[in-house]
Amino acid sequence: MKKVAYVLGGLILLYLILALAGPSNIKVERSIVINKSGETLKSVLGDFKFFHDNWSPWTEKDPAMVNNYSGKPGEIGHRYEWSGNKEVGKGAMELVSMQGDSINQKLSFEGEGDSKAYYVVKSSGDTSNITWGVSFDIGFMGRPFMLFMNMDKMMGADFEKGLSNLKKVVEEMKEETKFEITEQTWEERTYLGKRSLVSSENNMEKLTAFFMENYPKLFSDLEKNKIQVSSAPSAIYFKWEEKQTDVAAVASVAKGTQIKGWETFTLPASKVLMIAYMGTDEGSMAAHNAMNEYIKKNNLQQVNVVEEYVTDRETEKDSSKWLTNIYYLVK
Repeated sequence: MKKVAYVLGGLILLYLILALAGPSNIKVERSIVINKSGETLKSVLGDFKFFHDNWSPWTEKDPAMVNNYSGKPGEIGHRYEWSGNKEVGKGAMELVSMQGDSINQKLSFEGEGDSKAYYVVKSSGDTSNITWGVSFDIGFMGRPFMLFMNMDKMMGADFEKGLSNLKKVVEEMKEETKFEITEQTWEERTYLGKRSLVSSENNMEKLTAFFMENYPKLFSDLEKNKIQVSSAPSAIYFKWEEKQTDVAAVASVAKGTQIKGWETFTLPASKVLMIAYMGTDEGSMAAHNAMNEYIKKNNLQQVNVVEEYVTDRETEKDSSKWLTNIYYLVK
């Protein structure tokens, strides 16, 4: 009996040693370059039905799998559940965040807990490098097994096949302008506000923070000085570059208006292109891309860009109803 106890004790000790040596986290990643803009890629990566129907490497392993989709593609909470044969198993994916270059999902396999799946999209013009990855946290008692399993080898080929499918499908997609662009005459306008250089890292978040800091102060001062505004909260974009955005948070006022602590900006009369855009700020990049294509096609030159945030977002919670008037002053 003592020998048996010694053997069992030795095995337990060995298992604990292997557990200490085993990995606490395993990550599998693959990357590919796709000739499409980052905005186009993000719009399809946030759509689980598009994933299943067009590029998932597991769809062909069980064409009869049962699928269920809920929530709106591209919005937090969008969810995909599947149940299939032993090759695809049963599980769910849920969109948990879309910020900057990253799209994060919660990945759940039945009986195995939750893991993290993600995409990182780095773009330059109409070319993007996309990384698709998954990260597994390994419980202490399960770590010895990971010393003898090559998850990268097991899953890597599927990731490579999926990204290859995505590249083919997306590069064959035809871009269609979904926005009505009207040519108008821009009358000279005077604005009061604050201009700043905002880092392009997590650009939408930092722009929102800049606006939220300055709009309340600006409109409070305008009200105190009994100055009437002739526009909704607006932004003048002077330059949008890879590392930083030169932007001003402003409101339109009568010519000659001044308030201590705020800058004056005058945009002269010119020709202007306009899009009435409905939706989130992240989605507005498609409208800007359409505008840039129009400018290029018609041999125009951009001078300034103005966004007018018409909808009060504090009272209107449905982002699909947010109206932003986008103006491109051109010559």
